[in-house]
Amino acid sequence: ITIALSGGFLALTAAEAKRGTRLFAQQRAQLDKEIERALFVLEHVDLAAYLRAESKHLIERAGHDIAHLFLRLVRDAERLLTRLVRHLRTRQMESAVPRETNRAFVKTLADFKGHLEANRPEIPSVHEVQ
Repeated sequence: ITIALSGGFLALTAAEAKRGTRLFAQQRAQLDKEIERALFVLEHVDLAAYLRAESKHLIERAGHDIAHLFLRLVRDAERLLTRLVRHLRTRQMESAVPRETNRAFVKTLADFKGHLEANRPEIPSVHEVQ
């Protein structure tokens, strides 16, 4: 592979010298610029500090996403439990039967209410008077 690549390079160089122009000049110039830029970054950027900052950012983001997920799970559980309690309360209220009480005050009020309903005079309707 090395001999083939070296031979290809020599053939390309000879063909360019014979023609007087470079083949794929624009693309090769662009590739040279990109390689120079990458070398400049590697020489001048503190990769350890960059990786530290990026890993810190990644950990913070993951922590935020996990906290948000747990918050949504807790809210969903809260909604489920609220519906369950509402359902149980309505079932309990529907099945509740009035019970007899032993408290004298409540008995007296119930008797008084019954006495008022029994002794209430009949009030004619507005439509009946005409």
